[in-house]
Amino acid sequence: MKTNMGLVAYAKAQLGLPYWWGTFGQIASATLYNSKKNQYPDQYRAKDFSIQYGKRVHDCIGLVKGYLWSDTVTSAPKYNMTQDKSAPGMYAAAVQKGSIASFKKIAGQLVFKGKTPTSITHVGIYGGDGYVYEAKG
Repeated sequence: MKTNMGLVAYAKAQLGLPYWWGTFGQIASATLYNSKKNQYPDQYRAKDFSIQYGKRVHDCIGLVKGYLWSDTVTSAPKYNMTQDKSAPGMYAAAVQKGSIASFKKIAGQLVFKGKTPTSITHVGIYGGDGYVYEAKG
């Protein structure tokens, strides 16, 4: 069963791992790199991707999807089309929303960057004690 604390534990376990746009916990490889470079050419311009091969990679919403789609913090994710949402899509699907001023500080809540649903550009996971875990490039 997936829980708010499970999401926090997953996010913590991914600290220090590379950010790759459009990924959700896959293992970095030449095949994944070429696929993502073809899909998102503007996001894959750096020359050092090969030194990241063999590591798990996520983008910001991919950190959430990686948790949802993986059995453990190290297992391979299993893609689930019904849960595949962008950061703005995840915000739109949220049952409760509010400003940072009304934030209840419950670990595992998603924290979005943007002032309106159409301006959401990033998401992180509140981990408790004032910390937010995020994947960012």
